[in-house]
Amino acid sequence: MQTPVSGASRILGVVADPVSQARSPAMANALLQQRGLFGSFVLLPMHVAAAGFPAFMAGLRTLQNFAGTIVSMPHKVVACDLVDELTPEARLVGAVNVVRRNADGSLLGTMLDGEGFVAGLARAGHMVQGVDVLLVGAGGAASAIAFALAKHGCASLCLLNRTPHRAQALAQRVSQAFPQVKVATQDHPAAHYRLGINGTSLGMKAGDELPLSASQVGRCDLLAECVLAPEMTQLLTLAPGQGKTIHTGIPTLAAQMDLMLSFMGAG
Repeated sequence: MQTPVSGASRILGVVADPVSQARSPAMANALLQQRGLFGSFVLLPMHVAAAGFPAFMAGLRTLQNFAGTIVSMPHKVVACDLVDELTPEARLVGAVNVVRRNADGSLLGTMLDGEGFVAGLARAGHMVQGVDVLLVGAGGAASAIAFALAKHGCASLCLLNRTPHRAQALAQRVSQAFPQVKVATQDHPAAHYRLGINGTSLGMKAGDELPLSASQVGRCDLLAECVLAPEMTQLLTLAPGQGKTIHTGIPTLAAQMDLMLSFMGAG
């Protein structure tokens, strides 16, 4: 029998602006139910605008029954400066997407976007060790994915972005952290990739341009999305017609939720 929500419940959160679209509360609380932990923990949506975010974070230190929060847009980068300690992943990326409140009130921030992406691929039977990867995007999520791919042993990484200098800056940081990985910022017409990833927001809106060109799609065996809604983006809809395997953003979210709950002490 599940423990009901009570005065003894530990509070988890997802903080964003807006937050109404967040899938985290339903997914996290369903997982807590499955594990017999709902009631001991409950995850709630928390709508906090950018101007109020520093005060919100300061308040978490005094909320003694608070266990941690998922951090979503637009707070991921600012959160780095508002926690007491960062994990190596968060330091590398320069952003935080989960915060844990320790017993002494201190806050520890980590970044699990990349680890969740790699774990989601692994659950679907797609390993990244030794593979050549094309990653489009150089924002927060794409950066986390780039570092995670390098950490888990991809052979090479081609980073592309509409603003080239951002891709070049990310490539330099990845190369410094993981010098054994071949990192490039130019896609050669003859290059072939085991894995092609859309690490941008392109595909969320009808009429968005494709993040990968037709030539790039043709030179990737597996096409993976970071976009969650719609689940089947235009890129993924077109890919099977070219004989390509596809990987939606949903496995990433599911894998990441496991990691997030564990990090916040509710695993």
